[in-house]
Amino acid sequence: MHIDELQPRSVWKRFFDICAIPHPSHREAALADALMRWAAERGIEAKRDEAGNVAMSRPAVFGMEDHPGVILQAHLDMVPQKAAESGHDFERDPIRPRLDPKNPAWLVADGTTLGADDGIGVAMALALLEDHELRSGRLECLFTVNEEDGMSGARAIEPGFVTGSLLLNLDGEDEAELTIGCAGAVRTIAELSIPATAAPDGLAWFEAAVDGLLGGHSGVDIDKGRANATLALVGILARTRAELRIASISGGTAANAIPREARAIVGVEAARAAEFRAAFQSEATAARIALGDKDPGLAAALASIAVKPAASLAPKDAASMLTMLGALPNGLVAMEPDMPGLVRTSLNLGKAEGAVAPGTDRFRLETLVMIRSSSDDEKEALAATVERRLAGVAEHGWAVEQRRPAVSPAWSPDPGSPLLGKAVAVYRELFGKDPRVTSTHGGLETGLFRPRFPSWDMLSLGPTIRYPHSPDERVEIASVERSYRFARELVSRL
Repeated sequence: MHIDELQPRSVWKRFFDICAIPHPSHREAALADALMRWAAERGIEAKRDEAGNVAMSRPAVFGMEDHPGVILQAHLDMVPQKAAESGHDFERDPIRPRLDPKNPAWLVADGTTLGADDGIGVAMALALLEDHELRSGRLECLFTVNEEDGMSGARAIEPGFVTGSLLLNLDGEDEAELTIGCAGAVRTIAELSIPATAAPDGLAWFEAAVDGLLGGHSGVDIDKGRANATLALVGILARTRAELRIASISGGTAANAIPREARAIVGVEAARAAEFRAAFQSEATAARIALGDKDPGLAAALASIAVKPAASLAPKDAASMLTMLGALPNGLVAMEPDMPGLVRTSLNLGKAEGAVAPGTDRFRLETLVMIRSSSDDEKEALAATVERRLAGVAEHGWAVEQRRPAVSPAWSPDPGSPLLGKAVAVYRELFGKDPRVTSTHGGLETGLFRPRFPSWDMLSLGPTIRYPHSPDERVEIASVERSYRFARELVSRL
């Protein structure tokens, strides 16, 4: 099958149009502009709020004016992750979808995230809105911005921007699941600084690197035992017990993606360079063995560099930074006791970036941690623990500033939801079996909608997507057709 022959054509055409327009988080304006033009060309009512969210609507068809209004909701942004060898520029280059050469039942991208999360949801909503054969009550589309980096678009939705009472969130990632709950989240940023010192002569300098890891979504993949590249590198460096100077360190790019790669520029006494290299490789081997099959691709390397950095952390300050980072809790914390297989609480060091700030004599380190939990109490307690650990370096002379750019509540499941009951019945009728009704450890905008729009009955669904938030992201082609057919039938029955 050729990529241009995928069905339903109305959905895939819209998805490929979306892929052609760069739309990483905070850069969705061009896609929103294109959607406004698309609506105008078809005579579809559309509007945009100050945050950049887009709403479209069509009136109820004749005879269905008394049916409740349905809101089809999806987010416009995507997580920009790429393979190490990729030169892709997410702010300029289109995503290039292709059939997976190893398994053409799946669609992938060329070395980058595909953006099926949530481009497929946007495409399904658009296809339903322009389906003239679909009989429904008033139908609205709500497309939010910046879901992946704080959900600021969802936070900005004002009452009256959409008017329906039933909301279908099209951000699901398994066609066999209906999601009725999600974890809440806290994103906490720390900005740490300390004076740097001039790098002395007589040092050997290296770029230390960890890569080859699987990475993945910091919600749905956090229980799989995968390594965090930043923490893997920190651990290897610390366990060498070398007296290191550190000129820079970096790992990860987003709170909701498990870091796949990390780098550091480190210096050691030239006379001890061979000893350091041997210790580094020994610790890297031990880390690889410890991971086993959970993350088998870990690769760690030291590459000599000829240019000596002008300034770096003194050994005692480098040691305090490595100790602080290494002491951060990370990964799976607790599972739900009454929902087998569902993560309750976790956290992810999504980003760490440190170097001597240009024009200053200070080394500045910024960390970004995302805490998720279905328990708001556990979420707050774990966030406070992270912030205390980070603040602890103040005892070693570091200046510490911390803030929380985004906090979102959990969406508590409602098994008695009338919308859920209708959806289960429609799914059973179409596919001859019941869907799995579940909650997700990932974040959904429905968590923010619930306290602000308590009258909305909400449900999340979507096709089968694997490895979101990583360059391995893929969507099962046949599941798109089935998921769209289900959504279409459900909308017609509401």
